[in-house]
Amino acid sequence: MFITVCYVAPLAGAVLADGVLGRFRTIFYFCCVYAAGNLLLCSAASPPVNFSPVPMTMFGLTLIGIGTGGIKPCVAAFGGDQFHLPRQEDLLKQFFSVFYFAICFGGLLGMFVIPALRRTVTCFNEDSCYALGFGFSAGLMFLALFFFLGGKPLYRIKEPREDVMAEFIKCASFAIWRKICSKKDPKKHWLDYASGHYRSKLISDMKTVFAILFMYLPLPFFWALFDQQGSRWTFQASRMDSNLLGMWLMPDQIQVVNPAMVLILIPLFDKGLYPLLRRHRQLMSSPLHKMVLGGIMAGLSFVAAGLLEIKLEETYPVLPRYGEAQLNIINTLPCDVDVVNPFNKLQNVISADNYVFRAVSAKNYTSNEIFVFVPKNCDNLKLRVPGARLNVLTSELQVISVIISSTNDKLELSTAEPDELEKSLSGKPKLRVLLLQSSPSNKDITVNLHGGVLSSHTFHAPNKKLSSSVYWELDPGRYNYSLSFSKSILNTYQGEMYAELGAVYSLVIQEIDYSVEFSKLYEMTPPNTIHMVWLLPQYALISVSEVMFVIAGLQFSFTQVRSAFRQVVTFMQGNLMLDTNKAPKKKIYIYICVCVCVCVCVCVRYFYLYVGNKKSLVTVQIKDGALSSTERNL
Repeated sequence: MFITVCYVAPLAGAVLADGVLGRFRTIFYFCCVYAAGNLLLCSAASPPVNFSPVPMTMFGLTLIGIGTGGIKPCVAAFGGDQFHLPRQEDLLKQFFSVFYFAICFGGLLGMFVIPALRRTVTCFNEDSCYALGFGFSAGLMFLALFFFLGGKPLYRIKEPREDVMAEFIKCASFAIWRKICSKKDPKKHWLDYASGHYRSKLISDMKTVFAILFMYLPLPFFWALFDQQGSRWTFQASRMDSNLLGMWLMPDQIQVVNPAMVLILIPLFDKGLYPLLRRHRQLMSSPLHKMVLGGIMAGLSFVAAGLLEIKLEETYPVLPRYGEAQLNIINTLPCDVDVVNPFNKLQNVISADNYVFRAVSAKNYTSNEIFVFVPKNCDNLKLRVPGARLNVLTSELQVISVIISSTNDKLELSTAEPDELEKSLSGKPKLRVLLLQSSPSNKDITVNLHGGVLSSHTFHAPNKKLSSSVYWELDPGRYNYSLSFSKSILNTYQGEMYAELGAVYSLVIQEIDYSVEFSKLYEMTPPNTIHMVWLLPQYALISVSEVMFVIAGLQFSFTQVRSAFRQVVTFMQGNLMLDTNKAPKKKIYIYICVCVCVCVCVCVRYFYLYVGNKKSLVTVQIKDGALSSTERNL
């Protein structure tokens, strides 16, 4: 809902700026609304204020979304208004680069400073201080307002002359209606049907706008791809090794790479690459050239992401499909055993090891029968009956662990709660304890896990044959675990284990008569083995794409239309977006976006013509609503 408001509200901001308030007052008023939203979030996170947190947070987010609507379509256009064109066109190019540099710098600063304040400062008897984070943002917004107002005497402020957005919609609607109704007298352009009812200047400007919007066909697909940094790429990071010089990075921290790279690339491109290419080959001489290459770079970034995903899938858990389940057989006996699986096939399970039967039929709840046979010479183990049978009730998509153990010369098969093989979204290892008790009789067994001051967990086992703890998310590293009894202080068992990033573990402990008979850590899901540094190629490509596509798009939007229509084009340039996060088949949707973005950019590439062996550059111009080109030899 918040994202929707942020992308719909700029339409209202553009209308108000064009026809009612003007850009300066629109920015000022909506900045006040934005700052008020931050103050409400700060108040909602402050218990002494005694506001109801949920409704106050929702109201604050709504105000921030509305405030974004007035700021987003106006700031770039208002900054461009300060230049005299075409005399200061070079300065205008530098302005858009500096403008986007400031945006990325603010985003980078926010990713570091605000989370650091929230984590390191305690307030209101809580471990973190969200109120300080929101309050810091509100303070910065009021500071920005102070500087914005302070520069008012220096600004070129253009008063609103007409409600361009309303005229734009009315004229386009009228032209479409006339085109549908008029079967005779065909026009060269569909907007010409509005001639006689609307000014020729308005119609000519609208032709220009629609011609520019044709160039914006890749925009929704570009932003849909770009938005994957906060979803699909972060998910990839959670499946990777984030150990960097002894520090463990969180998956969402990898997003800092993009604004950091953009801050480096903007001056590098403006002062180095672009002048060099223009001087030698006359390349990158127009915003359209940069947008084309930027779109292609966006597609290449997802080629890199796809290649990385192929390697990452090797470390993903093998999960059951619909209509299927899995049986994980854990053998705690001192010898190998034979298991007849639900497919009536004999499988040997090594001592102190496990084996997973996959693709077990499980529609709704299905009973699957397994048989276990123990050899006669099983170490010193003497069993009255060297075999056992168990009916395991399985449901689709479940993974059930079956533990083979022995107590008092009796072979026992026990089923645990369903396993969770999925890696954690935080990238941290997951662990649960499976405790087998010989004769549950109020022993009050406690399993403690210690890995430092902040990594301690305790499991109070209930009095039953097989008990299971919840899954704990641990920090990666070495842990000591202990098993203690309330009625026997001396009989305390201690063990050691190591948890790796992304892995899922089951710690199986068997207790017999106040002593530990068996203890082993089983790796149910492999750890993350591919380092997070392999994300850098795709982040580098998307950052290059952003510098070329977005900054050039701002320049293109501003310079190709007259002042009255700049809000319209700026709104389109920044708000045409597809939401891939709710797509039913997200991967396929992303692939389609990549293909469309690259194909459209390649089509635009046809504006470059090559005559014989001599290269000629075609400069695209828009005159009276029509695309024209002029050829210049290189």
